[in-house]
Amino acid sequence: MNAAKQQNMLAGQSSLARKVFQVVPIQEPWSAHDIFNSLMVSEATGAQFPAVRRGLGELKEAGLIREPVNGHFQRTAITIKSPREQSMPKETQSAVVTIKKADTSALDTLAVLSGEVISFADEVGQRMKKLAARIEEVALSVEAERESNAAAIIKAKRLQEVLREFALDKLVSGA
Repeated sequence: MNAAKQQNMLAGQSSLARKVFQVVPIQEPWSAHDIFNSLMVSEATGAQFPAVRRGLGELKEAGLIREPVNGHFQRTAITIKSPREQSMPKETQSAVVTIKKADTSALDTLAVLSGEVISFADEVGQRMKKLAARIEEVALSVEAERESNAAAIIKAKRLQEVLREFALDKLVSGA
């Protein structure tokens, strides 16, 4: 994987996954807990461990990190081409393809192109389904957080009411 491909793949990840990627080491594998602790120390995120673990899973699925040992993660190596390799022109395969296409009919060419379009549409559909699932997962976690916040507010109001009653009882009995 080259650096440009890595950046493009990383751009398609969630913000949490990008933050997790920044602390995943390149040289040696770290456990998920070590990565989580590193995130907490750097104060990069306030996410809980399950969310960080999910981010690690997304990065692994995308091929940005690997899991050489169960539960230990490491960045995938980036290949860097030397300036000589970059400047050397490569032989194009299109000349060979056009020679082959000259023997085929236009209908065959359309059939091949149609197959490519269908394949591309399938890939886009798969990606959209994954994105929709991730969006739904985040929405559910936001809803759960909202519900827990609402419950905490109710408890705080109850506590406030009990403290008011206690203060009134002390004033009435002390006066």
